[in-house]
Amino acid sequence: MISFFIASAQKVNTSPTPAWLVPYSPDLTKKPNAKNISDGYYLLLLEEQRQVELKSTYQHFIRQIVSEAGIQNGSEISVDYDPQYEKLSFHKIVIHRDGKEINRLPDAAFKLLQKEQDLSRFIYSGIYTAWLVLEDVRKGDQIEYAYSITGDNPIFNGKLDSRIYFVAYEPIVNYYKNLIVSPQRPIRFKLYNNATTPVQKNRNGLNVYEWSHVEVLEPENNNYVPSWYNPFARVQVSQYSSWKEVADWARKINTMPSPGPALTQKIAALKKAAKGNKNTYLLQTLRFVQDDIRYMGIEMGEYSHRPNVPDRVLTQRFGDCKDKALLLCTMLRANGITANMAYVNTDNKGTVTDALPSPNAFNHAIVQVILDNKTYWLDGTLSYQRGTLADFCEPDYQQALVITDTTTQLTPIIPTTRGSIVVRETFTLPDNENKDGSLQVQTAYHRDAADAQRADLAGTSMKDKEKSYLNYYKKLYGDVAIRDSINTQDSGNVIHIRESYLIHNLWKRDSVSNKLLFSTNAQSFYDVLSFVSDDKRKVPVTLRYPYDLDYQLILLTPIEWSLDQTPVHIQNDYYTFDYTASKRGNVVTLSYRFKTFSDHVPVKFIPQYIKDLKRMNEITSLDLTWKPDLTPIHSPRGVRGNWLAIILALLFAGVFAYLATVYYKHSVTPPHEVPSAIPIGGGLALLAIGLIFSPMGELMAVCKMTVFDYSSWIEVSARKDLGNITLVQLFLMMEMIISVFLLAYSVLLAVLFFNRRDTFPFALATYYFISTIFIYADNTISNYYFHTHQPETIFSMNSILWPLLRMAIWVPYLLTSERAKTTFVVPYQAERES
Repeated sequence: MISFFIASAQKVNTSPTPAWLVPYSPDLTKKPNAKNISDGYYLLLLEEQRQVELKSTYQHFIRQIVSEAGIQNGSEISVDYDPQYEKLSFHKIVIHRDGKEINRLPDAAFKLLQKEQDLSRFIYSGIYTAWLVLEDVRKGDQIEYAYSITGDNPIFNGKLDSRIYFVAYEPIVNYYKNLIVSPQRPIRFKLYNNATTPVQKNRNGLNVYEWSHVEVLEPENNNYVPSWYNPFARVQVSQYSSWKEVADWARKINTMPSPGPALTQKIAALKKAAKGNKNTYLLQTLRFVQDDIRYMGIEMGEYSHRPNVPDRVLTQRFGDCKDKALLLCTMLRANGITANMAYVNTDNKGTVTDALPSPNAFNHAIVQVILDNKTYWLDGTLSYQRGTLADFCEPDYQQALVITDTTTQLTPIIPTTRGSIVVRETFTLPDNENKDGSLQVQTAYHRDAADAQRADLAGTSMKDKEKSYLNYYKKLYGDVAIRDSINTQDSGNVIHIRESYLIHNLWKRDSVSNKLLFSTNAQSFYDVLSFVSDDKRKVPVTLRYPYDLDYQLILLTPIEWSLDQTPVHIQNDYYTFDYTASKRGNVVTLSYRFKTFSDHVPVKFIPQYIKDLKRMNEITSLDLTWKPDLTPIHSPRGVRGNWLAIILALLFAGVFAYLATVYYKHSVTPPHEVPSAIPIGGGLALLAIGLIFSPMGELMAVCKMTVFDYSSWIEVSARKDLGNITLVQLFLMMEMIISVFLLAYSVLLAVLFFNRRDTFPFALATYYFISTIFIYADNTISNYYFHTHQPETIFSMNSILWPLLRMAIWVPYLLTSERAKTTFVVPYQAERES
């Protein structure tokens, strides 16, 4: 099929000028303002006539070449058309030179090029470009050409739906457009941005609507403009009387045939896996459509709007938005779930309500699902969307045309669930300008923010991601190096990313004051702001929406800083912002919270927005200055230990040592029955080696615990993202106490072993069991609070596999080995009374 259309497109027809044209006589003696001429040429004539009943559009142009630049820029002719339902016919190609006409049409050698500008978005439209390079074009020439395109997309059944723009970025001296329709064709006009009302005439029993004015626009420098903002003068012409009529048209082209064998089999498999749970079935079906059906649209001819049948989409394993939406609806309905296709516009969003009803008001298809009296808006083109249904965020499309037989108007998409981003940047500032500083970054992406980050991570190598992140911080802080590789954790619908950097030469010395300087940058917040300065601006300012940022800069400083920062609170209908600065001991915390409620700032609010921008920008950085030869305000620098943890550790070490001596006196064998014990040997020699080194390992683990480091203890205390800090501190203390207990226990085991005590086998099994439970609980709670999950290996000391493996080897050996049974038989012998 595709090859047929390619072959048929290889010819550009020629024909006489159409007889149906409305007579129009331009004034070819007029000239534009020379200041407005760019590219070396201007349009002496732009004429467009559209005969709706004949499905034909006539275009007529005259280019005036005024310089050598015009020879370069104005000597090509190109026309886009769809050969599947449109026919291109040229009527004239003439060069006017020195009062003579040079006819170039007979010898015109058009090249037919496929114009697939949307292939980067995986959309194949089948549009062709007829392209002609004119030879022997000279300064002063007039290039005149005219052509017609006949035919329209059959998917619209001949109904008129068009947008006519009256703007240009180049001078057009003679401008004329018309629309020729039958009086029996009911049409409506809607004018935008001061577009002129057409002059209506009657010719040969047809209505003729004429426009003869075009506005030449100056290039706009407006940035940060919402996607839906359209400043151009234009007219919409539509034959559709209501949104119900559009919905009825959509229902006819989105019919859902009964599933074929392959689709029926897939539905049955998903039902079986869901075990009767419709929530589970919906999630599994959605992820199948999103992840297993790749996005690719062959939108040729009527398939620009008509979806492929679901069985074909399943077989080919690709489809565009409407293909995926229809497949998803079919699969959900097969399990009794209410699902309907819905049209939305990802650019115009809610402004579709301002347009006349029209199929072309939309550019995307999604699915509306109603399950358990709750409405969900699902997009089959999203990838890596995870979490439960309750976690799903409504897409910011604002308005949708739900395709049902009862639809009479657009349906608002009301946002009720939103994602968020939580960022913690922790800087450790060294106590010497020659030492390296460090930066720890923890970022948590929630809900739809996690979906976007998940897709980004999937499409980027970790090497490139690390390079990108590193360059980001290098621009802010200079000589930065990666200390540890990026660690990512995807749990539910939250993605945690941990980064670790060294900052060389963190302190910068001022040669005049001899002070050291470090400047923080709240770049993550700064990057989301739309910076404008013109309070007379007449264009709305875009806001990132929906957006919710919780951002902290945590500074661990070598001395206690004085801090004089006034909190900032901004609240309005479009955004809210809060800034606070606090200190606790040697920890300075700068907290930023920014949340948007709209996708734009309206023109009337821009002066206030600019004032708010100034306030917000003033606190996005903080300078810390320090003169090292000054006496620190805080405690002596040498005292860095957490004495509370050290004293508790020593106290509990004494308690556990006492309990070990009590247990040592316990025996299984009665004291008066002392069997003869054989020496330690055989496989027990390997166990002896492990028992000798076990206390050393436990002691090293205790000494390395961060709870003994005062700076780390203060850092944890200052972190607001951990929730209840008291519980976190209690956990760290309990972790330390249990580690001290295991240290005392490992020493007891060694003593019991070498004295061949009868209580050793039971004590060893208990030690392995307690170690396993402790490691599992410790890893789980640490991961919950600090997101420290690491891939487990049997050799890592924090792996439960290690004590389980030792238990699996030595406990059965002690229970079954005759040597073990005859080795550990010695009871505790009380000292004889003197």
